[in-house]
Amino acid sequence: MKANLFSLFCLLCCLLTASAQTPFRVVGYMPSWAGSVSTVQYSKLTHINYAFLLPTATGGLQAIENPSKLQSLVSTAHANNVKVLISVGGWNDGNDSGFEGLAANATYRTNFVNNMVNFVNQYNLDGVDIDWEYPDAGASANNYISLMTQLSTAMHNQGKLLTGALVGTGGASILSSAFALVDFYTLMAYDYNNFDHSTYTYATQSVNYWLGRGMPASKLVLGLPFYGRPTWESYAQLLARGASPNADVFDNVGYNGIPTIKAKTNLAFDQGSGVMIWELSQDATGANSLLSAINDVVVARSGGGSNPAPIGKVITLRGNNNLYVSGENGTTAMTCNRATYGSWEQFSVLDGGNGKIALRSMAKYVSSENGTQPMTANRTTAQDWEKFTWVANSNGTISLRASNNLYVSSENGAAPMNANRTTAGGWESFNYTVVGNVVGSVIAQTTGLADNTSAVTLSAMSADIGDKTTATKFSAYPNPVAAGGNIFVKVPAYNSKSPVKAVLLSAGRQALVQQQETSGSFTVKAANVPAGTYFLEVSHNGKVYTQKIIIQ
Repeated sequence: MKANLFSLFCLLCCLLTASAQTPFRVVGYMPSWAGSVSTVQYSKLTHINYAFLLPTATGGLQAIENPSKLQSLVSTAHANNVKVLISVGGWNDGNDSGFEGLAANATYRTNFVNNMVNFVNQYNLDGVDIDWEYPDAGASANNYISLMTQLSTAMHNQGKLLTGALVGTGGASILSSAFALVDFYTLMAYDYNNFDHSTYTYATQSVNYWLGRGMPASKLVLGLPFYGRPTWESYAQLLARGASPNADVFDNVGYNGIPTIKAKTNLAFDQGSGVMIWELSQDATGANSLLSAINDVVVARSGGGSNPAPIGKVITLRGNNNLYVSGENGTTAMTCNRATYGSWEQFSVLDGGNGKIALRSMAKYVSSENGTQPMTANRTTAQDWEKFTWVANSNGTISLRASNNLYVSSENGAAPMNANRTTAGGWESFNYTVVGNVVGSVIAQTTGLADNTSAVTLSAMSADIGDKTTATKFSAYPNPVAAGGNIFVKVPAYNSKSPVKAVLLSAGRQALVQQQETSGSFTVKAANVPAGTYFLEVSHNGKVYTQKIIIQ
């Protein structure tokens, strides 16, 4: 009995160690027919599945659609330390005849496996994702195991990954013996019905179903939809029609907004090993991005220890009124009533010591004022009143508890913010979004610029070209710019009567960010721009200034 207990203890230790070493996966599908390689937020992903490659019934492969896109995706993703897999199969109008035919014949299975090895090597891929979602019961279920066994050996012998996609619940035809063959499975916890197709309840049912079947949590990746039903509109399209990013229903369409996405990501942290997205091109941009919402949870949950806060990041905070918290430039009491965010609505999260954090806005610290008067953002140093406990709530929101042990309240945007609540309700809960990295995260440091800002002074040194001027020398601090950071721009010889236009261009001269400004000093928001080389072009008063910018 003692020997058996000792063996069980060792097994549990191994399992816990393996789980602790498994990085949280964020897997995004990129279809061949939708989405741009240049707009992917690579820093927020670990894997990308290119969809779809289709098999023939004799183990051959149909021509891949848009191969140049796949090649570009692989090179760009690898430059950003993101793995790329080829996804084979998919819905395909419910036609699984290719899989059914090849899996039932040993020769055809071998043909298919050899073709997959060659395809992976040809495109320098990191593995294969099998989306044979609905093998029939009986012989077909056993043929699935035979195919995955042979493919698992071939992929793993080359150091490649083998993954698969499963329906959320009811996948009885995928036998439990398949779990040992893959690196992980993604659960398509959506399309359950025509309206409430992907509720949080269905996500928990899907997770419980597969864990109950014996799937290790370290191999379970929870699928999240970036679209609504029954109209099949993308999340971005729904927002464009007036849907709220913080709701799940609009005009009789069911979708997942930011709070549900965050709650599901927390569920995956607690009971699985990652999340999967169908599909990346359906996301919105900026503060409403669902991928950014996922990343907020990843950053918070991956921090370790008792402090889940995204220390070293620059964030925005939104109350349950869907408006942004503003530091008010430190001149008046803080509010939660901004429809959009600028420099005053961005906060650096710094380590306050002893499990607490400090928030800094415009080089000044946020103060709770000990709950005796409205909060301010005007302190030059961080003492007790300027330190907070970051509380991660189960619904994906966060709360802030001040040193007086009371919670910060948005006051629903109707009055200045306070830190005087004994419990955390809706007004004391906030959604946050990471918009950049802190530049200089020492808590005692203060600068004259907004945090996470790279100062780029547009030089007046120029060469005249007709009625325009192209700048030839800029000073940049820092340049390269940290990924996710903003760029602070100062226009030389500013004329208040002349508008300012700023454009961040890719190396191929594609406009990625465009802004119209009415000030000589402003920030270019580059939070969603991936690492690479870019050109910042600023037009003002009949002149054009250009600066090469590197984002790391």
